[in-house]
Amino acid sequence: MSSRTLLWSALAVLAVSALLAAGCCPLLPTGGTTQEKPPAPAPQPAETKPAETTAPSGSGAFKVGDSVAAIWSDGNLYLATVTNASGDQVTVKYADDSSEKTVSAADVIPIEVREWAVGDKVRAVWSSGRFYEGTISAAADPSYTVKWDDGSAPSEVTSDRIIAAE
Repeated sequence: MSSRTLLWSALAVLAVSALLAAGCCPLLPTGGTTQEKPPAPAPQPAETKPAETTAPSGSGAFKVGDSVAAIWSDGNLYLATVTNASGDQVTVKYADDSSEKTVSAADVIPIEVREWAVGDKVRAVWSSGRFYEGTISAAADPSYTVKWDDGSAPSEVTSDRIIAAE
């Protein structure tokens, strides 16, 4: 072997050694003595968390008669019923005083009647029609006991007056 060939062979051995030391794994055909590197997992879409008052996108999300949680001018969510939906605007009638207001669809959250489990963090309607944060402490569908985060005495609330906490 010529000195040039020996030099290149030595450099190749050093390069491979450096790669192995850095954690690289050689890939050999099936039946080789070195374990093959597993395929990389497929990239997952980034999980996005909706804002507190974000409603499903699209104006078709709301229908007349839907029960919803809607923002009032004080910034709080109140129980309401959809009376009109057009484009990105939704007209709601608030349950506490029957006032009507047209608001952005982004300020309305649909109430999806579902089963809740003990320990679920929720926002539920208290006697004023306003949604308050709490935790489900007992479940007997369709009624749930909500332990309020503000320390008020627990209340029985039906599933048509509960939405998920943020």
